[in-house]
Amino acid sequence: MSRRRRRAAAGQLEVLPGGGRPHAHLKQAVVFYIILALTALLILQAGYHWMGPFILARRLQIVTAEEGVMEQRLEVEGMVTRRELLLEAPCSGIIVDLAPAGERAAAGTVAAVLAPLTPAQLEKLREEEQGSPNIWEKIRAYLGRLLRGREEDKEVEEAGPLIVTGQLPPWLAERVEVILPEAGLLLHQLDGWENFAGSTYLTAEQFAAASGENFTAVEGLYVEKGRPILKLVDNWQWYFHFLLPLEEGRIMAAREKALLEFPFAPGRPLAADIVAAEVDGEKREVRLSCRIERQFPGYEDLRWLKAELIMERQEGVIIPAGALVEREGATGIYLNQGGKVKFKEVTVTRCMDERALVEGIEPGSMVIARPELVEEGQRLN
Repeated sequence: MSRRRRRAAAGQLEVLPGGGRPHAHLKQAVVFYIILALTALLILQAGYHWMGPFILARRLQIVTAEEGVMEQRLEVEGMVTRRELLLEAPCSGIIVDLAPAGERAAAGTVAAVLAPLTPAQLEKLREEEQGSPNIWEKIRAYLGRLLRGREEDKEVEEAGPLIVTGQLPPWLAERVEVILPEAGLLLHQLDGWENFAGSTYLTAEQFAAASGENFTAVEGLYVEKGRPILKLVDNWQWYFHFLLPLEEGRIMAAREKALLEFPFAPGRPLAADIVAAEVDGEKREVRLSCRIERQFPGYEDLRWLKAELIMERQEGVIIPAGALVEREGATGIYLNQGGKVKFKEVTVTRCMDERALVEGIEPGSMVIARPELVEEGQRLN
């Protein structure tokens, strides 16, 4: 390239301005990071201020002492008895009306109505209705209209040869009423254990083996004279009979009352009077009978029950059993009082399931459940 061209090319070049004073940017960066570090420190301090007690409580397992109940329970099962009056059929016949079951009825209430029907009449009726599968339904339909004053219905019209136009067969026109001699809970079902004369102290296997079929009275059912068809239950009190191991049984036999909790009343233990206690040293068992004077819906249908017998029941302040320590021959605990560890002597009344029932501290006390991590007088904050 000629000297002239080189000079022309050089004249076209420009000088760019420099960044100038690079140390100023370094100072700004240092100030920024210092501010950032101070902010992080303040956040950490604030976080420790708020989270410190939670971390401490978690490490030392600080818990609040609370009032509660500690119980020793024993599962039992046994037989239920009541005062039960059986009502027998006053004649052979068909049940055509029944008073509602499960309700308390007054003395003099008509519990059932029967249409008399002797075995001979029954046999004759069967011959006349030979081949008819619904003989009892026909009788119920016809008598239902007569006894309850129902309007004409198709069932009655279709009752066949049992219906005599305009009149009722003489042997079906009669009615025999079953009257309640006293007040009580009326039930239609019988289980065969009413007024049982044998031992009521049975095992579950013995009870199952001795149980028979239930009988339930329903309208339209044919019953023979003298057959128990209903029962009247004294619903003011009932009895629970069960077996206990010898050791626990002797403890209960010396008492006048028992505390029982049944499945049909969860969380509601019932106080029962102990009316009989038989200690059998050879069989190493105790037979116990309790009288209960409270009624619960549906209990009248139960004959075999499971329950929990509350052997001991104590109320007090409950803490973790691991919080207890021995110090100079005294049993006590460490408390967090205003951020400072303090030893407090207590009296232990019961230990169960890693819990202790104690006396000597107030509910709401802050108990240190890991006493091995602290010393008396130590500051916690």
